Amino acid sequence: MNSERCDSLPPIPAEEVVFRWASKLYAQSVDHKDAAGFAAAFVDEGSLRFGNNPPIHGRPAIEAAITEFFLSFLALRHEAKGAFLTKDTLILEAVVTYTRHDREQVTIPAVTIFHLAGAQPNDPQRPLADDCRIYVDLTPLYAIRPSGP
Repeated sequence: MNSERCDSLPPIPAEEVVFRWASKLYAQSVDHKDAAGFAAAFVDEGSLRFGNNPPIHGRPAIEAAITEFFLSFLALRHEAKGAFLTKDTLILEAVVTYTRHDREQVTIPAVTIFHLAGAQPNDPQRPLADDCRIYVDLTPLYAIRPSGP
């Protein structure tokens, strides 16, 4: 994770702006399975680490990986439980309800940590991340359910 903000980007917006951005990112992109919308939150060379998977580097690779992830279930919905901003680090706590392909729902706690690099050059009210780490145990999402009575 880069500890220095990108000097070519406008500064990170105020805390309340960052929190609104995060809420909008999840409501309009993630919970609508819009991988391109999620990937747009990153600088071009950003990185994403999802659970214990190897890091993914670059906005196109992030979009491709998230697209693949979104195909593995029907729907998801985040319920925010906490948001914390310390300098350039945004920590989001949520409970995520996934709808599996068998239509069963599972609810799982998750934490996402964004390292913010600055703001969009053409929209200084929109942060950009250079790193994101998502911590969630997806075992219940992919568990095989017993069939029959």
